[in-house]
Amino acid sequence: MIGPNEDPRQRESKRTARRAIVLGVAAGTVYGLFMRLVFDTASVILGGLFWVMTASFMLGVPLLVGYLTVLPRKRPSLPYAIFVPWMPTLLGAALAALIGLEGAICIVMGLPVMLVLASVGGLVARTDWARRRGIASVAVCLPLAFAPVERQLPPLDSPRLVETSIAIDAPPAAIWREIVSVRPILAAERRPALFTAIGFPAPISATIDRAGVGAVRQARFQGGVLFLETVTVWEPERQLAFTIDPQTESIPPETLDRHVTIGGDYFDVLEGTYTIEPLAAGRSLLHLQSRTRVSTHFNLYAGAWSDAVMRSIQRNILEIVRARAERTARRAKSA
Repeated sequence: MIGPNEDPRQRESKRTARRAIVLGVAAGTVYGLFMRLVFDTASVILGGLFWVMTASFMLGVPLLVGYLTVLPRKRPSLPYAIFVPWMPTLLGAALAALIGLEGAICIVMGLPVMLVLASVGGLVARTDWARRRGIASVAVCLPLAFAPVERQLPPLDSPRLVETSIAIDAPPAAIWREIVSVRPILAAERRPALFTAIGFPAPISATIDRAGVGAVRQARFQGGVLFLETVTVWEPERQLAFTIDPQTESIPPETLDRHVTIGGDYFDVLEGTYTIEPLAAGRSLLHLQSRTRVSTHFNLYAGAWSDAVMRSIQRNILEIVRARAERTARRAKSA
């Protein structure tokens, strides 16, 4: 609040600072949304020459959002350069979700790196060379200049292996029944998990057409997601393995957008393996292993998210199997 006796120069300084914030946040927000629209439109018109899932967009645009946000402020402080760029980054993400440009899952996955890069861009804007005349005009065009070049480089496939385990107070026979075929999962059986918190569909059930190698399981998830799983290893009470064929064409776009669709260009689930390890005193250790694929120009980051989501799904499934198998074992003991 401006006091009545405040020096006019101080009042003008505060007005200038407010204008710089408003101008910077507006510039950063408009630039981010504009580039999102340009990349989407150009990918259709120019046959995929531009695409959102490139380092040029995912890394370059957030950095420039931060740069444009801080640029109007003369002599920005270090905290200003780091944190003010978060405002247009978060605002742009919210608007992209509101108008249907981006899904919630992609926004949650992208925000950590976007916020960091926006801060980096803000720090760059503090340097003298970044404030030279003409630098901003060239910088804002860099994602558009590099994207067509990057699109000529095919993304590298990054095979991933995620394994989780859980101790179960039940013998292998009780566990085997619960993993071969999964009865419909009730709401009361579900627990809070990372994958559901960010919008991934939860498992519903799994049915199998027969016993033995070559059998086909139908694993269903919420939102119309279906996996056809062909059994490759069938060792009763010891190991169950299967290849996984996501029915990508049947997944509604409102369930998973194209950037995170399972079986799409960027992510796929290939194989799953349950292994039951007998322990002493009628207990068992159940392992669940998944082989997946990530194919982007930023596999280090995308792979970390992929592993985290898969690990969350597997833990959720193992918890349900444990509760059911232990309940069956208790009933058998009391019978």
